[in-house]
Amino acid sequence: MKLLKILPIILLLLIFPAKTFAEMPKIEAGETYFDMIKGYYVLKDNVHVEINNHGHHATITANEAKVNVLTQKCWAEGKVNLKHDNETFSCDNAYLQWKTKTAEVVGNVKFNSQKIVSVTSDTAIFSWGDKIVDFYGNVTIKAEKNLQLEKNLKVKKKTYSHVRYNVIENKILQLEENSDTPNIEIPNPDNDSEEK
Repeated sequence: MKLLKILPIILLLLIFPAKTFAEMPKIEAGETYFDMIKGYYVLKDNVHVEINNHGHHATITANEAKVNVLTQKCWAEGKVNLKHDNETFSCDNAYLQWKTKTAEVVGNVKFNSQKIVSVTSDTAIFSWGDKIVDFYGNVTIKAEKNLQLEKNLKVKKKTYSHVRYNVIENKILQLEENSDTPNIEIPNPDNDSEEK
């Protein structure tokens, strides 16, 4: 049984040079199998994925996930929790690309940090490389007193259409009351390829 779990990894390492991979993610779930045709792991029940990409460490838990170690992407759904350093997201669905160090989170997004109490939104895009989060749609902020604001910004409303937040500086960079909210959709893993 263990050989069946390890065999896909061995095949990938033989076909592709090891330098194309970040560190191999740690993958655990109640049910795990490798879909040889589609090229990704399928994980169900108590999913736990740990990604370590050149010093950036992220942990994802969810009801279900698909992980493509070749393209270095993860699709997670159902009670998703994403933890990166001191930042935590919970949402309905998430799409992570550790080559680009980004995460797109969709549906009932809740963000917590040690520096800012909480932010909720419909969707968000997190760049863990530069530690910037863009929250979109019905954004609410509950902040500690030490939250900083970019020059000329004032928190006036309870809900915003877009908020840009710098995690390192604990600073709101942008507050928009009425902006066009981008349609963030999680791509289908079956359409994934190395070129994307």
